[in-house]
Amino acid sequence: MTRISKFHLNQNQLQEIKEHFAFLISSLSNSNEIKNFLDEFLTKEEKIMLTKRLVLFMMLKRNFHSEAIKSALHVSYETVRTYQNQLQYKNSSFHQTIERLLKRENVINFFKKVEKILKPIDLAISAKRDMRARAKFASGDWTS
Repeated sequence: MTRISKFHLNQNQLQEIKEHFAFLISSLSNSNEIKNFLDEFLTKEEKIMLTKRLVLFMMLKRNFHSEAIKSALHVSYETVRTYQNQLQYKNSSFHQTIERLLKRENVINFFKKVEKILKPIDLAISAKRDMRARAKFASGDWTS
């Protein structure tokens, strides 16, 4: 969990800092420059937290089951539920950005690997209510 100072800024100060930060990020000209800045700027924990948050939103947009997300990202059900609820209230620009990211070829390949790894979990979940899935799971045949 990130640590936030117990001393709060007033709204004007906070808004001004947000504007400076947005300007800073938008002034970085390429992905290498952005990566180098974020590597120095963020702590190890912040990088992990932000990366997991992004992948969690991507998995939700791809309709992964809560159990699969929990297992893949090592997060709690409560975390998955919280982000499911948050996703409903994100603006269209946020949804479009996530969708654009999901269309990138390397992201598509990443999720193919994730789906292959999570196939046994999906079958186990389906086996609770589907006799064919139960038989397939019991046989160890986890392909398509």
